Formats: sequence, C-alpha cells, structure tokens
Amino acid sequence: MQGPPNYVNPPRRDVVGVSGSTVIIRFRADNPGPWFLHCHIDWHLEAGLAVVFAEAPSAQRSGPQSQIIKQEWLDLCPIYKALPADQQ
Repeated sequence: MQGPPNYVNPPRRDVVGVSGSTVIIRFRADNPGPWFLHCHIDWHLEAGLAVVFAEAPSAQRSGPQSQIIKQEWLDLCPIYKALPADQQ
C-alpha cells in the first residue's frame, strides 16, 4: 500500500488494478444478496480465484424481498462433504 488508507474520500471504482500482492476493499453492507468479486483473467477464475460476499443472508430468507431456499440447496454441503476426496 502506498501511504495511509484514505477513509475520508476513498476512490470509488468497480475495477481495481493490483500493483502489488494485495488490495483493500471496503463496501457499504446495505444491500442483501450474494456479491461476486473476481479477476478478469479466465484461468484465474477457473482456478477458483474469486469470492462471494454474502451480505445479510438472514435478510434474504425473510422480509418483502425474501428468497426461498429449497431444502435440496441446503443439503448440498453435506452431500459434497460425503464424497470421496478424489471427487471433491
């Protein structure tokens, strides 16, 4: 990082170039839902170099804009964990 973080008037962007090995991401957590952050280099994405921020997951399950999560979806993690290591 070059100099101290600017919390008063930080840059507002949807794309960030990383000149070193890290970048600091700050965002306002006021919009429930999954937010996907990724690199635009295809093989990075294929290698799993992406992250999903799950903002307020409980708010997605209740309220006027709730999303119905089926039991099949909730069962995926135990099913995956039960697979042999070579299939995970």
